[in-house]
Amino acid sequence: MLLNEFFGSAIALGKKEDHKNPDNKNNTDQVFWYILDHNKLHKDHFHPLASKIKKHHTEDKLDRESMMKEFMPMVKKGCLEFYHTNKMTGKLGKLFPKKMLEDLCERLYDHYSEDIIKDRHYKIGD
Repeated sequence: MLLNEFFGSAIALGKKEDHKNPDNKNNTDQVFWYILDHNKLHKDHFHPLASKIKKHHTEDKLDRESMMKEFMPMVKKGCLEFYHTNKMTGKLGKLFPKKMLEDLCERLYDHYSEDIIKDRHYKIGD
């Protein structure tokens, strides 16, 4: 009996991931983690957003949809830097479609908002 009968198809262990392939399903995850680990993006974009999320929450004006849209400049800049860092080729609109950008905004909001609101990892001053 083969193990892939239990766990699915075999994978090629020596094969590197293809960052240049726009159909790569892991592209969204890679960009998400790239943005999370990028210190300059956080200093420029996230810290003001964190203050805004905290302020809106304390004033009971926190609107999920509008706050998710606030992450778009951070996501666009992260995608552009990911594109250049990985020496990708092709059009940005094809590699990073609007749906993917919106999904990244939603993931970032979900990742950060609860911790900001409950003051877990981020101590946001008033």
